[in-house]
Amino acid sequence: GKLEAKNLKNNTLTNPTLNGVWLLEYTTSDSILGRGSSSSKVGPIYQTINTINLTAENSETVNYFGLLSVPRKVSATLRVMSPSKVAVQFQRFTIGPISFQAPVSFKGELDVTYLDKDLRLSRGDKGNIFVLTKFKDL
Repeated sequence: GKLEAKNLKNNTLTNPTLNGVWLLEYTTSDSILGRGSSSSKVGPIYQTINTINLTAENSETVNYFGLLSVPRKVSATLRVMSPSKVAVQFQRFTIGPISFQAPVSFKGELDVTYLDKDLRLSRGDKGNIFVLTKFKDL
């Protein structure tokens, strides 16, 4: 909260620092953490943000039943709602070699509440907090 208060949130979506690959360091989201599923996270979770094309992608490696490690990702389109907030419409899920269209009902919102060249804080529409560090630029 204190760090977010220092950020003016002015035009974070047009700040070129936002574009890039971000490493998820912490979240309160049960679904992203895989709580209640048969899979467990094996590797880091990355989020690629491209505000020029208004796209995002989350990618990770998961382990199913302790036997099989599989890359998994979801791609999304973004729609600007305010200078710091986007509507997220998930488009496509990929699990290993299998890819399929996301249901239209798979959507949300993301508000970038703090941004500098190394750190990004965001809040989702379900109250979840996301703390990410910059992995690389696009």
